[in-house]
Amino acid sequence: MKDKLLALKLLQQKMHDSSLTYPIISEKTGYSKRQLIRLSESLCSSADMETLCRHANAGKEPVNKALHDEIQFLIDLKKPYPSITISQFRDIFFEDILNNPAMSDIIHQYHLKPRSFSWFRNLFIQQGWKSPESRKPLRRDGRAVHPLRDPAPQRGMLIQIDGTPFDWMGNGENWTLHLAVDDATTEPLAGCFMPTERQLGYCYVMHNILTKYGIPMSLYSDKHTIFRSSKEGCLTQFGLMMDDLGIEMIFASTPQAKGRIERYNGTVQRRLPNDIIRFGIKDYDTLNRWFDTFYLPYIRQKFAFLPKDPHDAFVPLDGHDIDSVFTLRYERIIRNDSFSLNGIYYSLIDEKGEIIHILNDTPVNIRINVFNNQMYVLRYGKKYPVKIVRDRRKRISDIAENQKDLHEILNHLHSHK
Repeated sequence: MKDKLLALKLLQQKMHDSSLTYPIISEKTGYSKRQLIRLSESLCSSADMETLCRHANAGKEPVNKALHDEIQFLIDLKKPYPSITISQFRDIFFEDILNNPAMSDIIHQYHLKPRSFSWFRNLFIQQGWKSPESRKPLRRDGRAVHPLRDPAPQRGMLIQIDGTPFDWMGNGENWTLHLAVDDATTEPLAGCFMPTERQLGYCYVMHNILTKYGIPMSLYSDKHTIFRSSKEGCLTQFGLMMDDLGIEMIFASTPQAKGRIERYNGTVQRRLPNDIIRFGIKDYDTLNRWFDTFYLPYIRQKFAFLPKDPHDAFVPLDGHDIDSVFTLRYERIIRNDSFSLNGIYYSLIDEKGEIIHILNDTPVNIRINVFNNQMYVLRYGKKYPVKIVRDRRKRISDIAENQKDLHEILNHLHSHK
């Protein structure tokens, strides 16, 4: 603790006592030699001890004190965001107001200035605003309860994927964000919103990663049935797609094991709903396009960091037919030139649309594109289109209110017999 009055008295005594040195005064008062020299110079110019002890800014208004207009502007800026972190609110103020040339008149009118994080934290306290930011408690030794392991050294070596349901639009309807995050940099690589967690969402995510970055070495996921089959040694449809590309599937036993993407899910849940309001996103179709083209690069710039090894582990897609990769695979047996799938009978056709004759009991490999549902048969490396020849699916009961309706139903049944 510094004692300014004692320092001044000792400096005054030093003028007549040469044995009193700066190191001695420094030890007794807590002031450095440089500060003592400065005080000594002040003492020479003024003998009024009381004036010297009083701080030069005592009784003055701080030069950077916020005016009423500035505070009111920030209160109005906060209104559309009932739940927002201090950090994001400050980002919005800087990005949309201070750094926006179109807002120069507003900045001058309301006397707006760049403010520190601590200044905004005090503003939140004064206004009674609560930040949703929450941190997990530390252990007694100060370390995190679930400390993160060291990240992968190279970008593309390990990609963490996960689905998180949330009310992103604030309308009471939960949609699932299928998200992929690079383990080496924590950068989000791709995302897709769907009503529920499903295979198609992860296919869109992986398609975007493959076309933008290349093939990663491995994927790290939970044990959802999309990724891991209940049958030992068998691959799921998604697993077969990744196997075509040589991507290794690694499974986590707990949410804590894939901590990086779990933490990123929390970050996105806190930030994205406010940015949806901020940028005027009204529906999920728009959100999917905007999230991929604008928001991922925006959030990546804020939170990603450089990997230990600057060389990417992504492998180019050279030689891979990406349309063939993202297909559902089934094997069926030919009977009377057709095969059955989900109660519908199909036949292979040639270029003229004629049914191709194939021997009974011949196995065929069926492929269905996950994005457009187009079906074909893969035989001897060639793709054969198919057509429906009979539909034996169970039908919902029809309603015939008159003889004409009954006649149409009977004709429909006869045509599919």
